[in-house]
Amino acid sequence: MLNRLIMLSGALIGLTVPGLPQEDTHGVSGLDAIAARQASLDMSAITFRSMSDAMKAGREAKSQAYQAMVLAKWAKALPRMFPPGTGQGETSATSQALPLIWRDRANFDRAAADYAAATAQLASLAAANDTPGFTKQLDEVNQACGLCHARFKAGDQGAPKK
Repeated sequence: MLNRLIMLSGALIGLTVPGLPQEDTHGVSGLDAIAARQASLDMSAITFRSMSDAMKAGREAKSQAYQAMVLAKWAKALPRMFPPGTGQGETSATSQALPLIWRDRANFDRAAADYAAATAQLASLAAANDTPGFTKQLDEVNQACGLCHARFKAGDQGAPKK
């Protein structure tokens, strides 16, 4: 009896699985990766600027906790937004990502990890409402951005020219 139940269960599963929605396994195209990273980098610049402006206006660090947490989340994802084949001149999209990113991936990943650590500390300081520490950490985050951009990004540090 148990064997029949097991066989019947297996047969029913075998019949129902093909009718279930399947996960879409298509990857992101290089052009989509470039568009996503450029939009995300633009949003991170806007977020960073708004946090800096808030501190200059005398706001408390805790008022920037969400923004700092979002920036830290983005920083963790950042290195994966640079798949091979998405550098300057490799697609029809305009990109300021220098080929050095892929030739010297270890140092790029290290620079990205430094940025992620700086933003994680920023989020911690915001959560603790350490306004002086948060304000100082904004400079550390900006420095991490600048060091990476100086080595791995063509052109100005600001938003890409369209």
